[in-house]
Amino acid sequence: MEPPEAEGGFPGSGNTIVIKPSIRKRAGMIYWNYLITIYLFSAGVSAGAMFISITAGFINPVKYERIVRTGAYIAPFPIMAGMAGLILDLERPWQFWRLMTTIELKSVMSLGAWIIALFTVVSIIYFILNLPKNYLRLKTRGNVIKAVMLLGLILSTGVALYTGILLSTLTARPFWNTPMIPMLLFISAILDGLAGISLALYLKPSGGGERAVLETEEEINNNKSFINTVDFALLFLLILSVVVFIIGLGGSTESAVSALGIIVGGKYTALFWFGFVALGVAIPFAATAYELFNQNHRAWLNAMSASFALIGGYVVRSVIVNAGQLTQAVLY
Repeated sequence: MEPPEAEGGFPGSGNTIVIKPSIRKRAGMIYWNYLITIYLFSAGVSAGAMFISITAGFINPVKYERIVRTGAYIAPFPIMAGMAGLILDLERPWQFWRLMTTIELKSVMSLGAWIIALFTVVSIIYFILNLPKNYLRLKTRGNVIKAVMLLGLILSTGVALYTGILLSTLTARPFWNTPMIPMLLFISAILDGLAGISLALYLKPSGGGERAVLETEEEINNNKSFINTVDFALLFLLILSVVVFIIGLGGSTESAVSALGIIVGGKYTALFWFGFVALGVAIPFAATAYELFNQNHRAWLNAMSASFALIGGYVVRSVIVNAGQLTQAVLY
């Protein structure tokens, strides 16, 4: 990915990998197309799933075993699929490795590329650690599990924050140039991972056999309680982030106020307010609050809430990526 102000694709290491010119011609002023949105969404799901899995593991690995395992099973694959799509879309995909030949500490993109690469490796190790069998004998090697979990927590946080930090540094794009963009995308990523775990648990709620079912019923209640509590807190924080983001842009510079217009009466108004705020935030928040405060756990409500949250997670990234490219600083 390269900021739309530039000409090519993957800078930051002294090498440039160019995005297909046909994409730029086709998209007009949209330099980052839908593949970027898909990648950002898939990376968010992976980072969020790993973050939630490891957090649950640190709190109580026995009580929340199914959340831990489900998050570990999800984490490696969405981000790898998203990266594969980006690489194949490059004009010369076989040169992607050049991005990893150096690291520039002053380049957000260079650091981000390394964080993503390390996250992918660690998420695969974490996946292996949570398989039923002790493959590669990793589970018996001292503090390997705790070390992987701690590193995974740091890297998943980095992946969830990376894109927002990158966008917020682009001063020529007022829609992006706000400290609330990293926070908004970070919370959204953790929510997407949580929603992925919740949906996976709904699709396979229990194992086989009478004893397994009895054990799983208690696990299901524990899982739902954990998921609903975390989901409610994150959705509340996401609502606050959206409010602060809008107020911040509206009370800032003329460029920021002008940029805000694209989601307040402009091209992306309906998509932002209906696709993200209403469908992806308000409905899941109401459903989670109902279950949490009424102690009335309904599997279908969890599944619906998780599905809408995932839709909202994709929509908000689409709006942010496109709206940021279509709004520019006001020149005096």
